[in-house]
Amino acid sequence: MIAGDIVEDALRKIGVVAGDEPANADQSQSGLRALGRFLRSIQNREPDLWLATEMDIVLTTAAAYAPLPAHPRKINAARLVRAGVETPMMEITREEYDALPVKTTTGLPSMWYFDRQRNDGTLYVWPVMAAANGEIVRLTYERAIRVPDDVSDRVDAPDEWEEAIVYGLAARLADDYGVDGSRVTPRAEDEIRRVLSRDREGSMFFGERHARY
Repeated sequence: MIAGDIVEDALRKIGVVAGDEPANADQSQSGLRALGRFLRSIQNREPDLWLATEMDIVLTTAAAYAPLPAHPRKINAARLVRAGVETPMMEITREEYDALPVKTTTGLPSMWYFDRQRNDGTLYVWPVMAAANGEIVRLTYERAIRVPDDVSDRVDAPDEWEEAIVYGLAARLADDYGVDGSRVTPRAEDEIRRVLSRDREGSMFFGERHARY
């Protein structure tokens, strides 16, 4: 999916651009900005499995780690990796972390808290290592969607999302251009609902789990 093609297709859906004409420069640039806003809004709806990835944080004797190698939108899980063995760590809230009386208590880290900020987040672990010997914290996190900067850029989404993105952008652009979007909006919502419902884990596990905030 090329960003410029998505923009032109969306503009054609609402009749702003004729089927046999290309979008002009202003239409392409305003459509590109709208596409970026639309992609970010999709990510705010539900977690997306295709955005899940991993990174490793090499442990020292510190309690806080920043900046992280990547800027996670959300951390889903953390595991302590020691001598090749992965041990799940428990997520705690900021309130729970702040309530710890001694942040520098030593031991094998078993809890973590992620303070997400606008630019860089900080990962806190507890207890802290008395001496580091190659241990790492392996994070499973949700990365942010990469927004296209140019009409020639590829859209950061699975190919099967193309229809949903075209119709979703068309509905957004209809409002921007002041045209009737009643024909494309229901289709947009339906397509987005379909792709989001498919992007889910196939297994269910019952039992106690810690809430994420």
